[in-house]
Amino acid sequence: MPASSRSRRPTRSGADWRTVKPARLMLLKGPEDFIATRVTDRVRTVLREQDPGLEVHRLEAGEYEAGQLSMLASPSLFGEAKILQIDGLQEMTEAFLVDCLDYVRAPADDVTLILRHTGGNRGKKLLDAVTEAGVLVECQPISSEADKTDFVVGEFRSRGRSIDPEAVRSLLDAAGGSLADLAAACQQLAEDTEGTVTTEMVDRYYGGRVEATAFKVADAAIEGRAGPATALLRHALATGVSAPAITGALALKTRQIARIVDARIGQGQLAGVLGMAPWQARRVSETVRFWNPATIAAAIEWVAQADAEAKGQAKDADYAVEKAVTRIALAARR
Repeated sequence: MPASSRSRRPTRSGADWRTVKPARLMLLKGPEDFIATRVTDRVRTVLREQDPGLEVHRLEAGEYEAGQLSMLASPSLFGEAKILQIDGLQEMTEAFLVDCLDYVRAPADDVTLILRHTGGNRGKKLLDAVTEAGVLVECQPISSEADKTDFVVGEFRSRGRSIDPEAVRSLLDAAGGSLADLAAACQQLAEDTEGTVTTEMVDRYYGGRVEATAFKVADAAIEGRAGPATALLRHALATGVSAPAITGALALKTRQIARIVDARIGQGQLAGVLGMAPWQARRVSETVRFWNPATIAAAIEWVAQADAEAKGQAKDADYAVEKAVTRIALAARR
């Protein structure tokens, strides 16, 4: 049998999605599907270990009809535990809102109700009630470099492993497109290697992808390495990296430099100002010495022009981006 309601005490604060435990009422709030899937898989695994006869029922809140919730939550013939997973609360019917508010007031002991709301204000009264009485898990996008760094470190830590800071950077360059891609890469490295994960290990598995990513091109350009930047760019474009992806990486890198190029900021404050991990901030600070306010302002203009051309204003997007990369690399002070 599953853990009793006494052992699944509600909490009013957001729970850690990696370690959250099953509760009678659970709200997965936010648009990030990877986190929501990871939580539901974890809850299902834990409850199935406690009760192999676990029943799982899934409904769409936008297609809900009155009475379905109480019917599904009623005790099973042999007392098996249940998971009721309700998706799409942002499109819930009025009948669902009424029934679920009633249910939240007196949830069944052997039922885990998992509610998924991806955004918007629909059903705010219900969301507040579930947050107050149950467990809230934030499923927000992880997009900044600092957050993705934390994600990678957390993936290895959860497996009892560690990863070098520079290896994190290499892995983000190679597989940082989505959380699902990053998680799969972390899993492969954790399963196929031993000890602390190093840059060499990452390169062994993802070297071809690392050397041809948009951020590798951008790094070479802003560091004034014109030859490598051009070579990386051509290889990247030849292997499927889009021209707008290159200009996007260049825009991010040049904006980072512009924020601190003429600012008096202590080394210890850089990470907070830039919103990234300390080791990443150090790399930006090392690159700043190649630039001054005038040259970085020009570089930003070149990137903006190349981005517009890459998105349709020029007949040859690849040439437009290569011209910008070359100009930036030659402008950097060596």
